[in-house]
Amino acid sequence: MKYTESYNLLKTSFQRVPDDHVGKEPVSGIRHFPFSSKPGFTTFQSTNSGALTRNLSITDDSVILKNSEFTYPVFVPAGKDKFTRAVILLHGLNERSWTKYLPWAQTLADGLQFPVILFPISFHMNRSPEEWSNPRLMSALLRETRLRSGRNRSATFANLALSLRLSSQPSRFFTSGIQSVEDLRQLITSIQEGNHPLFEEGTTTSFFAYSIGAFLAQIMMLTYGESLLSTSRLFILCGGAPFNRMNGVSKLIMDEEAFSRLRFYYLRQFDRELNSKGNLFQMTNKQPAAMAFSSMLDAANLREWRNSRFKRMEDRIQVIGMKNDIIIPPDGIKEIIDSGQLTIIDYPSGYSHENPFPLNTNHEITDSSFEMVFNKAIDFLK
Repeated sequence: MKYTESYNLLKTSFQRVPDDHVGKEPVSGIRHFPFSSKPGFTTFQSTNSGALTRNLSITDDSVILKNSEFTYPVFVPAGKDKFTRAVILLHGLNERSWTKYLPWAQTLADGLQFPVILFPISFHMNRSPEEWSNPRLMSALLRETRLRSGRNRSATFANLALSLRLSSQPSRFFTSGIQSVEDLRQLITSIQEGNHPLFEEGTTTSFFAYSIGAFLAQIMMLTYGESLLSTSRLFILCGGAPFNRMNGVSKLIMDEEAFSRLRFYYLRQFDRELNSKGNLFQMTNKQPAAMAFSSMLDAANLREWRNSRFKRMEDRIQVIGMKNDIIIPPDGIKEIIDSGQLTIIDYPSGYSHENPFPLNTNHEITDSSFEMVFNKAIDFLK
């Protein structure tokens, strides 16, 4: 079944899937598994009393219980009870629904014949309060906040929650990222030790990572690529660049004010704070993941350390960039990824970073482009 044909069918099927349900083709099976994210220093205690906190009744990140206790869906091929391979699919920034990724996961699961885990990044997807994606609530809050400034031409109800949270405390980008790293380490360790109901002991876990999910996966590979992930592969779509070569301004991601604040913080202040004493990051700066995060902020940061590690893993990392991607442009990807690992594609269908396979255009072109990308991913991840 073609991508454009399967999209609506999968969307409807997924919305009706209860926990532990095994469906029929084309979805071989979708199961949901519980996850508990361990609390720690990555949970930011907010002292801010701004509009988001006041209007959405959120006093600090630690009270968002959905971020700690949640479920994640897995597309499971039929015919086996246990598997020795797995792929974790990592999504983009400021996403609240898996809908876009359902045909991606199904195609990978059907082509690879092993499970595809859709794992939510901290404070995203079903790990965030429903209010953050409620059009009525967020539109009202938008008028009270961002629309008062002429600078935020990209401010929308869709990007408001993330924009306000990052403007108020840009450190959340780091702390939620480190929490996601720890979550993935916990999940992969459980899988490898045979403690997950779907997998045999010693299972190999790889990544299909998109957009900011690629940034997270690269940090995982830099941190664990020669230990926990020593046999893992990483396939990247529309990602791979250092932070300073990204442009997060988008009506679907964040507004101008938030991205400007984020850039200033991470390119001008972060390293100083990471190495200072007596602050939020005092425990963090000794962790390998913090070093990996710093190396991904700018291609000049820790260049020798980062590049030598990526060089040793070059046969396990492949990237597809899109020529007209203005969020994570191919030229930015080239600063970290070797040309032999990078394929740049282009096709005349009005695609964008946020919507790489548009449904409101020529379906034949979209279907062929989707097929090309995912055939390449399947061949690499097998």
